[in-house]
Amino acid sequence: MESNYGAPATLEQIEQAIVGLSDIEWIRLRKMAWGHLWGTRFEDPDELINETIERMIAGRRTWNIGMAFVPWMDSAMKSVANNLRTLKRQPKVALAGDLVDSGDDPPEEALDILSEDGETPLDALLTQEARAMAEKDLAKIEGRLKDDQEVGWILMGLEDGLGASDIQAMGEMTKTQYETARKRLRRERERLFPGGRKS
Repeated sequence: MESNYGAPATLEQIEQAIVGLSDIEWIRLRKMAWGHLWGTRFEDPDELINETIERMIAGRRTWNIGMAFVPWMDSAMKSVANNLRTLKRQPKVALAGDLVDSGDDPPEEALDILSEDGETPLDALLTQEARAMAEKDLAKIEGRLKDDQEVGWILMGLEDGLGASDIQAMGEMTKTQYETARKRLRRERERLFPGGRKS
């Protein structure tokens, strides 16, 4: 389904948009990127610009040819930066292999330092399995709704931990468009997984 902003850009159109940026537009783009850098692993605005372009080329971000490129890049960079900040906040879980050569802790104490919040290695494994299952389910839904631009914005925003108002702003949707797209997403999820996901 084509959005109100036209068809998703092809790789050639993406390349033309990037090559066609004027010096002033590059300056604006770098200033925008600079404003989104805080809390990410990036120190240079060009790193965030490149990361956003790479995600666009990989199909993880969709630019429609009817959208102004520079403002779209600003929204996409904000979304990518939010995603990076969310990833950075997630606690790191130590692996059992990290303890092999330490020799500092007796075996009965090893489990106590494997993770934060009392999470055991089994908990971490189950979390990874649940995450892998959720990613597989999400891929199925995305595949079925790949041409629905508004649902694409919602999925992108949810992946990046954004709230409803941020997703609406990023996708330039009205509240009605947003709610209607959420209903389409919910219906597709129920069609794919009637009665919910069975564990």
